[in-house]
Order: sequence, then structure tokens, then C-alpha cells
Amino acid sequence: MSAVQERKTTKSPFHGVYLRKINTFDGKYGIIIVMIKIIPLFSGSKGNSTLIQTENTLLLLDVGYSYRATLEKFKALGISPKDVDAVVITHEHADHVCALPMWTKNFHTKVYAPQATVNYLMQRCFYSDIAAVEGPFDVKDIRADVFRCSHDARECLGYRFSDGKESVACVTDTGIATLRLVDFLAPCKSIMLESNHDSEMLQHGAYPYLLKRRIASELGHLSNRQASLVLEKLIGSNVRNVVLAHLSQQNNTKQLAMGCAVDMYSKHNVQVGKDVFVYVADQKENGVEI
Repeated sequence: MSAVQERKTTKSPFHGVYLRKINTFDGKYGIIIVMIKIIPLFSGSKGNSTLIQTENTLLLLDVGYSYRATLEKFKALGISPKDVDAVVITHEHADHVCALPMWTKNFHTKVYAPQATVNYLMQRCFYSDIAAVEGPFDVKDIRADVFRCSHDARECLGYRFSDGKESVACVTDTGIATLRLVDFLAPCKSIMLESNHDSEMLQHGAYPYLLKRRIASELGHLSNRQASLVLEKLIGSNVRNVVLAHLSQQNNTKQLAMGCAVDMYSKHNVQVGKDVFVYVADQKENGVEI
């Protein structure tokens, strides 16, 4: 098989993609798709991690699930952790960084993290090449722009990644749906957007009152309804592929998150599966590449 060839895929809405070889765990070769894309690995209350990939660059956005499970996921995808060019961190909460100490112990990958989290992370990591993110930065052929989220962390960032032709973005862990967020996402072909909880499930669920208030606050997480308001404002923009992410295990379901988005699109005569493609990320099992 040649290093670059064309094939059809049913895993994404795109009709033709290019593939190239990369080194795998066993020294053989695996195949990856050449175009900037989002590959959710883990998404939810128990941990979050995502790959951002272009022809020449591979970024790991957060390492918030178990280290062993992360390595197993890489192996299943035919990708070696040594192929990761940089780890990019959104914020310091455990569901986004719990595997970072073991990752930095075994792989000397450069880490980019919000400026206010750098000292905290350096005290917990074995490898201290952590760059403070204060604005846009470049990793090989990817330019990363930042969105300052409203969350109860030292500092929390969303990211937009561009290869110079197309852009994708990942924004979770923010408590407010704003026009600033809409403007940040609008240039992208594909986005990963938080749809954390169903407000009724949260209100009537078993969580303590103070935790419920924190989640629903402006320093908490976007609800299904808030996510749909953002998506509504993005109708007519470049966005064609949506991953609803960071779903609460206790206060949401895939059906509720998807239903809220589909109902909103239907009201505007936007056909899901034709005009826009929507996927709900799973905690562990994700087959989408957008």
C-alpha cells in the first residue's frame, strides 16, 4: 500500500479522504486520515481526551481518563503515543489531566497549558516542559487560538485549531452561552461543544444543592438548552459537523442531548444528517472522526 491513497469512509460525512502511514506500537504501520479533524477518545464526567489531527501534526487535547485506557485507545487506533507532537490542556481539573503525570513520565511530549495552571501542573508532572498559553500559538502546521471559558478553575481555555485552510474547535467546561462563543466557533467546519446536563434531571436529581447550583451557575457547565442556543446562532456559519460533549453521567442522556439539538434544527428547517451532522460523544466508545 502506498503512503498516500484515497478511500471512502462511513465514519464521517466526508465522501473522500486521504490516508498516510504512521508508526505504531509494534513498529509496523498504521493508517490515518489526512485533513484537520477532531477524534474524541473519552468524553464525560469520568474523563476527557481528544485528538486533533492534520497530515503532519497530532495533538492530544487533555489526558483526563486513565493512563492505561488512553494507551489502549491509541493502540486500537494504530497510533503510537510517540507520534503526539504536543499535549494541550484546557484546565487543571482531574477529569482533564489525571493521566498527565504518567504521560509526562513515559513520553517527553511538550505540554501547553493555561498560564494560571502551569505551576500546579509542573508540581505533579515528571517532565516539566510546560509552556504557558496566554494567546495564539503554533505547533508545526497547526495554529491554536484560545477562548477563555467561564469555569471554576484556575483558568480554563477552549481552543480553535487551524491548518491554514480549515478550522475545528473544542469548547467545554464553560457556564455561559455567549455571542463571543458563537463568534469563536463560527469559522470552523467541525466543533466539539459541551452539552453537559439536562436542567430538569439536574434539578430533580440526587446531587447536593450546592453542587447543583455550581453546575448550573455561570462558572459551571452548559446545559443541553444552552448548547442548542449556541448551535442556533451558528446556523448559516461554516459549522457542518457537531460533537455534543462532556455529558454528565448522572444528569443527562445521549437521547436528551441529541433530541434538544435536533428539535432546534427542525424548527429552522435544518435537516440533521444532510445540512448538518450531529454526534453525541460517549464516555469510552467513540467511532466518529470529523
